[in-house]
Amino acid sequence: MQTKLVRSIKSKKLNVFGLFFLLAFLILVLTKLSETYVETIPFTIAYKNLPNKNIITLDSTPKVNVTVSTHGFNLLSYYFKDQIYQLDVENNASIYKSSYVWIAEKESYALKEQLGNSVKIVSVKPDTLILPFGTLSVKKVPVVLKSKINFASGYDSLNALEIKPDSVSVIGTEEEIRTINFVETKPLILENVKLDINANLGLEFPGFYRRLKLSENTVNIKATVEKFTEGTFDIPVTIINLPIDIEINYFPKHIMVSYYVSLNNYRAVKPSGFIIQCDYSEGLTSGKAYFRPELIVNSLEVKSARMKQNKVEYIIK
Repeated sequence: MQTKLVRSIKSKKLNVFGLFFLLAFLILVLTKLSETYVETIPFTIAYKNLPNKNIITLDSTPKVNVTVSTHGFNLLSYYFKDQIYQLDVENNASIYKSSYVWIAEKESYALKEQLGNSVKIVSVKPDTLILPFGTLSVKKVPVVLKSKINFASGYDSLNALEIKPDSVSVIGTEEEIRTINFVETKPLILENVKLDINANLGLEFPGFYRRLKLSENTVNIKATVEKFTEGTFDIPVTIINLPIDIEINYFPKHIMVSYYVSLNNYRAVKPSGFIIQCDYSEGLTSGKAYFRPELIVNSLEVKSARMKQNKVEYIIK
């Protein structure tokens, strides 16, 4: 058999047979495609010329099944991609109460125009679409950053992360936006941070708010990252609201304060930037023999500060 096959190829008999077979197959396909078929084609509804102040409030995208009669050649194009019918809301739908109404029988011309003259529409199911709509409202809400940032040892940012813009406008029906009080960013996760932060983050809604729109789809997150160190000062304790005719003795007279500051600003921090005070009137109200000192930081360069002691004992002379 192998020998006969080789001889057939050499004698070109096989090539002639293959050519005739291919021609017969093509003729068969062309004959089938030239026949008329009845098929049902699903169409997804998209909207055009929808007034800017309105929004369709359906929970899902509507679809219609269009049964057509046409040649097989015309049907081929409908099998290779999803079909979308552009419903002209302004011109091809009527308004009843708070809904747009599209009736297939009345608006079949627009659908036929999209399908072409060689396609005959047999039926459309459903034959009527009811599209409820709401009037758009606008509400401004803050942007909330979702982040998990771990700085490298000895590094930190002096100020809080800066979000621009820090608020956005939510656009939707009044009923829907009433429950929206903030918009979250997509998560920002950074590890071992040593360099300045500059990132663009998308904004997100829970899935059931998919009809709502935002004035901005992204925000910018920035922060200056620096090398940080710790310093200490011995700060005197001040008693406030002490009556003129009252004399007290208190201990300690000074409290050690440790503070966290960037290395670049270390020399700019002075003891005068810290105040420790005890309120005498508060001590009388509590009835205790000690004050709770309050630390006041007046230095913008300081990231955080804390006292080494949180009690000041006193006696009235």
